[in-house]
Amino acid sequence: MSDLHTKAPVFRTRRRDLLAWMGALPFAAGLPAGSAWASMAAADEGDPEIRAAFFYAFTLYEFARTEQTLARCLHQPGVINRITTRSKLSDYTARTVTAPNNDTIYSSAFLDLSAGPVEVVAPTVPTRYFSIQFMDAFTDNFAYVGTRATDGKGGRFWVVGPHWEGTTPPGVTLFRSTTNDVWMLVRILVDGPDDVEAAAAIQRQFAVIVPPDRAPARGFANEAVRDVRDPRNFLAVVNEMLARSPGGNGQLARATRFARLGIGSPQEPAPSILDRWAAYFPIGLKTLREAFLFRDLVSGGWTYQPRGVGNFGTNDRLRAAIALGGIAALGEQEAMYFHASLDPTGRPLSGLDAYRWRIPAAGIPVKGFWSLTMYDVEPDGRYFLVQNPINRYSIGDRTPGLVHARDGSLEIVIQNERPKGPLAANWLPAPAGPMRLALRAYYPQVALIERQWRVPPLVRAHPL
Repeated sequence: MSDLHTKAPVFRTRRRDLLAWMGALPFAAGLPAGSAWASMAAADEGDPEIRAAFFYAFTLYEFARTEQTLARCLHQPGVINRITTRSKLSDYTARTVTAPNNDTIYSSAFLDLSAGPVEVVAPTVPTRYFSIQFMDAFTDNFAYVGTRATDGKGGRFWVVGPHWEGTTPPGVTLFRSTTNDVWMLVRILVDGPDDVEAAAAIQRQFAVIVPPDRAPARGFANEAVRDVRDPRNFLAVVNEMLARSPGGNGQLARATRFARLGIGSPQEPAPSILDRWAAYFPIGLKTLREAFLFRDLVSGGWTYQPRGVGNFGTNDRLRAAIALGGIAALGEQEAMYFHASLDPTGRPLSGLDAYRWRIPAAGIPVKGFWSLTMYDVEPDGRYFLVQNPINRYSIGDRTPGLVHARDGSLEIVIQNERPKGPLAANWLPAPAGPMRLALRAYYPQVALIERQWRVPPLVRAHPL
């Protein structure tokens, strides 16, 4: 096979309007709703056969819906095999999606590997956190490039499908996916508004390359809509996703288990099967929303994600819950997410109260960075950044001017009104009512991954 790098043009398109929602992706475990993961099985009722099939298939459906939305590839190639970028930090006006972050900028590309390798070119970035995440159609992360995975080194990478045979040119690293549909997502750390252009200059050095004579990438024939509760449409989308990667590699091999229920089968499902699907959809979606709170481990009011996020194995329930609430989750070796809507006593967090959050002198055990983000809770349950007089939406290890105690600890002041005194420098503005906090920890150390280090609890205090 010819060397892609020397022959192919580089495609970059900028569509801020379409990709504005991507600011929410690192939040991956942060949307609302429901009861404990541990008690979820008891709450989940309905047809057990359809339940297993639904959990298996739902992620494929959501992957297709996300790809169709971002790559505009329904009935056309859209921008598959091209990079799209978002080079703006979110602020309180960001309302496209719930729970945006303002730590990173993004580049994204959906890849179609059915016609051969796609080359990804990345710069070496030795002094700034970045990651490139490669996900298959089941949202398992099968490769990374970046600060953690490659010690900041970039290079040339060929991403190939399950049946590609060939050799790579010298100096090219091979990544193999078990599906022909792949999502590549790049995160680049930004140290505040004044640093955006420097980060964007790095962002412009990423590229996706395909041979100029290759046939156009495949679009989708069946539309994946937000309301999944049409059985015929749901099965048509899922079966198209399966057909795009023939051969039954990886998670695809398990599709045969559900053939009698219409998954992976060329036969039109019987009306009785469609009725069973229709009856289960409301139950299944409710179960996934409840699962997404991750209440199996709560410490000091903070909820911890279950093990296996981003590398799900056969845990289809967890995979589907993440697909519903925070698709494109990084594996915990790359990032971990913690959330608090309640104080340690179980009382809902509110800007009507004031809180302190004290980090010990040793800090949070990460090799990348950490940030604590404040969200206003809307009546419909969505979360947005809080408008405030100092335009501070999060606070973290990169925030300038923070005041540390003599012992090296850091106390964050969380309240609605601007505080007075020296600790005013450590103010994280809160809304006037219900609020939610998200702690993001990138490149976590072993103590955090193994849950040996616990997130400090919030403590109610008098306003400063």
